[in-house]
Amino acid sequence: MQRDNSSTEGEGKVRDVDALRAAFLDSMASNSTSVHVVTTGSGDQRFGVTVSACSSVCADPPTLLVCINTRSPANAAVAANGVFAVNLLNVAQRGIADTFAGRSSTAKPFDFSCCTNTAGTLGVPLIDGAVAALECRVVAQQVIGTHTVFFGEVAAVTRAPVTHMPLLYCKRDYGQFLAF
Repeated sequence: MQRDNSSTEGEGKVRDVDALRAAFLDSMASNSTSVHVVTTGSGDQRFGVTVSACSSVCADPPTLLVCINTRSPANAAVAANGVFAVNLLNVAQRGIADTFAGRSSTAKPFDFSCCTNTAGTLGVPLIDGAVAALECRVVAQQVIGTHTVFFGEVAAVTRAPVTHMPLLYCKRDYGQFLAF
């Protein structure tokens, strides 16, 4: 099979592999997403990673999916533990998002000392003050390219005692929802 390295095909269609990747990343950067920290483990063996790829799958039974890079220690930990929590961060938790994304300027990357947390029903860390934390049991997983897609059946939901606005990510920056 011969690969076509031409840069475009027709109007607006990108064909070159590198150009396609760049166009994909730019397009996805324009997609507003909620900011989530996926956590797993218990005691001193806790892992967390910031993800934007999280989505509901179905309500019967309540199931969601998260995508975690295969190079992340959190990926192997979720696979080994078989449980995880999705912590939907609020607008005041940008620092937590940066820490678990490995790019904090003030905290050690991926370190739980950036936030207070409590053990959930499944023993996974739940970030205090998150809009919601959904504890899940892994029911399926699939490696696609550089990421593992984990499907989790929701076993418990913890919601913040006060109404918080979710932290959003779009165009490589944080923001918040504004109704019009």
